[in-house]
This record gives sequence, structure tokens and C-alpha cells, in this order.
Amino acid sequence: MARTILFLSDYGLDDEYVGVCHSVIARSAPEVRVIDLTHGIPPRDIRRGALVLADAVAYAPTAAVYLAVVDPGVGTLRLPVAVEAGESFLVGPDNGVLSLAWDVLGGATRAFAIESDQATLNPISATFHGRDVFAPAAVYLARGRALESLGKALDPAQLARVPSPDATVRQHRIGCDVIGIDRFGNVQLSAREDDLHRAQLDSVTDFEVRIAERAFLLRKVRTFGEASEGQAGLIVDSAGRLAVVVNGGNAAETLELGVGDRVEVGGRTGAGRLARD
Repeated sequence: MARTILFLSDYGLDDEYVGVCHSVIARSAPEVRVIDLTHGIPPRDIRRGALVLADAVAYAPTAAVYLAVVDPGVGTLRLPVAVEAGESFLVGPDNGVLSLAWDVLGGATRAFAIESDQATLNPISATFHGRDVFAPAAVYLARGRALESLGKALDPAQLARVPSPDATVRQHRIGCDVIGIDRFGNVQLSAREDDLHRAQLDSVTDFEVRIAERAFLLRKVRTFGEASEGQAGLIVDSAGRLAVVVNGGNAAETLELGVGDRVEVGGRTGAGRLARD
């Protein structure tokens, strides 16, 4: 049975790039199922692509082929690679976009450069390896071809990585970063629910969130609807991370937050102002 391909990119949907990659896959292997995880990764945002891909692993089919194309270095000396992790394969550029997912899958055990003419189109464009290299290689593996037949072996320990998001935890305080903003304006933080316990904040219901010199008071809520309309809150999102949300509104705009901003979460001290639209 052919493996399922899980496809992620920063191509967006305004251009033909996603459809052309699908066409390449369908032309050679119409029986292969392709799941479009997302094509809305911010342009050239390797770390965001890596985070989203890793978060999808727990819900992906067993022994999938993960096809990730966030590739600002396309056509340069960075290698196109295929990596084995657990029962799965990951295909994409060697720039770190695959690294968090292979960690979740149990670690990279083997890796190979994608070089074989049997696993790529010819000629290969210098600017569209998604079509000419990565999609064909993903199909090649999805149909049961041997990983080692793709090209030269690589040392998995030498592959590029992106840092895993983390938080700095001390008593009653968590330092973390904004790592993503979705289309609703929900602001995902690098801290996880377990960090609340480590900071002795798991029983706290009202939090002070500091961004630089600004401070806001947020109530911890379980659902968006637990906050009043237009009210901001702190929630544990579906990925298990802390997130700042606004019921019926856009938290990123309301609190003027952007990806990479440093945020400190702590128990309420009475300072700051209530966050509302």
C-alpha cells in the first residue's frame, strides 16, 4: 500500500505552485493520497513551518511521507534531503524545516541527498524544487522505493536544525516568545501548560502579561466563549501551548503583538490594565 503524503509549504493559494506539485504527484502516482496540511506558512518562515509540521505528527497517518517546502535558499548550495525517522520519511530542503518533526517521530536515523534522476524531474529548475525535486522524491518514497537509492548518505547529526521553542520558568513567572499568529489573530506562545505547573501558577486564574513596558491583566479561560465579547484571555490551545486570545476579536492587533516578541506571564499583581478592544 502506498504511503500518505502530508504536504506543507509557504506557497500560498494565489499562485499555481501547490496545484502543480499535486499534478506532478498525480501524474506518476494517482493512487497516492496527499493531505494538504497548510500552504499558509508565512513566506520564508522556516521556523514556523517546522513548528506546524511537528505539531501535526501526532495526528498524521502512520508511516507517512512528510513533504515540507519552505525554501528561501532554493537553488543554492543547501541540499535537498530525505530523512528517515521512526516509520516515516521527511522530504524537503536541509534548512531545519524538517527537524522538529523528526524529533517528535523519535529522531533522524538515516538521511540521504536527493540526487537520483529516477526520483526527480529533468531538467530541474533553479527556483522551483518543490515541483522538480521534492514532490517527485516524496512520490518515489510513497510508492515504496528504497530511501538509500535517492543519493549519497548523509550524517543525520550534521543536518540543519531550528531551535525548539521553550520558556524560561521561575517561581510565579514564565518568560516566553510569540511563536505564531493564526488568521483569527490568536497569539501562540512558546510556553506550554506544564510550564504553569513548574512556575506554581497552575491554580492561578488571573494573569499579568508583560510585553516590554506594557502590562495587561488576562483571565485564564478554557474556551473562547468563557471570555466576554471583546475580552482578552489566556488559554491553553489545541497544541498544548499558552495563547492570548480575544473573544470575537484579534488578540495580535488588540495587544500589538508580533512573532518574536518576548512576553512574560505571571500571577496578577494589580498592575497593568484590563485588556479589551
